[in-house]
Amino acid sequence: MSKFLERVKEIKKKNGKIAIFVDMDGTIAEYPVYQEENVAKAMEEEYSKIEPVNYIINILKELSKIENIDLYILTLSKTIQISEEKIKWLKKYVNFIQEKNWIIITKELGEYNKENRDFIKALKMQEKLPIYDFEILLDDDHKVLKETQKLLGNKVKVFHISSAII
Repeated sequence: MSKFLERVKEIKKKNGKIAIFVDMDGTIAEYPVYQEENVAKAMEEEYSKIEPVNYIINILKELSKIENIDLYILTLSKTIQISEEKIKWLKKYVNFIQEKNWIIITKELGEYNKENRDFIKALKMQEKLPIYDFEILLDDDHKVLKETQKLLGNKVKVFHISSAII
């Protein structure tokens, strides 16, 4: 059993209802590196070809079977087209997480910008806090993890993706 799965089960023992928020790019989906000026176009054209990180997805499947744990996808997207591609990808690889729990924050729609990029996920998680006793974030971005811990304090545990693969 993975150490991440064990840690989540320990957190579950101490708390009631838990929400686990999971990033996509670099967490459950391979993260290809593109030239900055080509990122949006490349992702629009190639997202459907991005490989799933099956090891993490399998852990999430196990977590989805535990009572009082709700899984969420929480991801940023530069364009509406990338958001649509992410939805197709999720339907293909992560359909065990309810579509109503897919939170795709789209820059092109003005849902985030350069100034709030590092803490917008924490704000989305904060909106859900009234229905959960505790929240967990699994992400690959250190700034996002730090801002989430800072904003949500002792109501959240953040994990870098590396914690889930050991």
